[in-house]
Amino acid sequence: MHVTSEAREALAPDEALVFDWHRVAICCAVAGEVSLRRTSMREVERAGSFVRLSSREQAPVFAHRRAYAQLADRQLTVDCRRRFGRRWFTSNLPADFGLRAAFGRLPDQQPSEEGRP
Repeated sequence: MHVTSEAREALAPDEALVFDWHRVAICCAVAGEVSLRRTSMREVERAGSFVRLSSREQAPVFAHRRAYAQLADRQLTVDCRRRFGRRWFTSNLPADFGLRAAFGRLPDQQPSEEGRP
């Protein structure tokens, strides 16, 4: 997990980033999409359905428990851009990540600098 300096600076002290899960099919429990959103640490703690992805030294980034297994071993980068005075947090995941994961068609990971996936 890599959180850029822009994203760390844009995140308020009481905020966290969440990779949330959105079910897109009734018939298949694994069919869903993942989105990145900003929320309060209070909501994360109260919900109980989020698992931490980032280390304690980094900005707090969590994933919904249904998305965690697909995200835990990936090289994720979270960035932030300001547009018209608003913060837009983005990640390096493909736009259709959840559907690709459901069908087993995720792109292969590139090795990191440390040689880990």
